Amino acid sequence: MANMHYCRFQNTLTDLTQCLGVLNEQEKLSEDESKAADRMLREIVYFLYQNDIIDELPEDVNNRIKNFIG
Repeated sequence: MANMHYCRFQNTLTDLTQCLGVLNEQEKLSEDESKAADRMLREIVYFLYQNDIIDELPEDVNNRIKNFIG
């Protein structure tokens, strides 16, 4: 079910925290979950990069980010 507009970030933060916990524990993911995790990370990094939230990084790091987000 979709999040209501007044609590979407609160609910998503809870979910994201759980997802990061799973990744930190290196739990085995299904292929679909692994693909979704990869896509979610790429979307977040793309947003940060496109909105200049990630700035003043060394050139090699910028190149790695560009390669990562495609």
